Amino acid sequence: MIKRTMTVALAIGSVLAGASVVAHAATAPRIPKNFLLTERAAVKGPVAGDEEWWTISDSLSQQLHVNPCRSKGKPRDGRVAMRTITYLSSAPSSAGEQLVLYSNAGSAQAAFRKLRADLATCSKPAVVKRDRFGYVSKPLRVGDEALSVEGHDYDAAGRRLSQFDDLAVVGRRGAALFLYSSNGRDPEAKKEITGQAGKMAKKVCGLPGVCDEKTGPGWPGESEGRVLIGPASPSGPDLDQKATPHPGEWLPAGRPSRGDRI
Repeated sequence: MIKRTMTVALAIGSVLAGASVVAHAATAPRIPKNFLLTERAAVKGPVAGDEEWWTISDSLSQQLHVNPCRSKGKPRDGRVAMRTITYLSSAPSSAGEQLVLYSNAGSAQAAFRKLRADLATCSKPAVVKRDRFGYVSKPLRVGDEALSVEGHDYDAAGRRLSQFDDLAVVGRRGAALFLYSSNGRDPEAKKEITGQAGKMAKKVCGLPGVCDEKTGPGWPGESEGRVLIGPASPSGPDLDQKATPHPGEWLPAGRPSRGDRI
């Protein structure tokens, strides 16, 4: 009798555990197919044959393309879904798009703060003296919070060797981080990736649970579903922080001005 009771209990436990896994799988955030802005082009493949390469990965182990401290290993920041798209050409040049979903807005905000701290800590060329590569970042009015990042090569005297090397925009909206980068491309790529970030800042709110919570400073008009793009206030905390770099969509000609709505 005892043996039969234990067998029944174990069977019930297995059923409940299986139901829990199924329920979790049904409610766990996920990124739909073709959700990223460059995904259809990546799936379609290269136009120039052996001159271009696309990769798509849903691995949670990917580092962010903006990785100023050159962190290695699997990130453990509470992410629950991620997609990374990378474009390479023989030019050579590259571009990238990343979307990371977290279980809640607080975890996404913590991940953004860590990136901002890494940019401040590991941005100066002296920190990565092997190749004298350093970063500069500025806040942007995109989503709940965002940074525009530039990475540059420097000479031994600390002079910048080129105006544009690595470019990136990284932003957060609710429980999502999104990142666009460009390397070795036209300087106008900065407008492109800024435009992409603004578009994704609105698009991610179509995913369940991403924009349900309010965190961070937010921006005027956010409650109406509007996204502001352009430099944040000169008194913003990140204006003088340094930082690293990734792709996008064109905005109208000229530098986006404060308060431009997209």
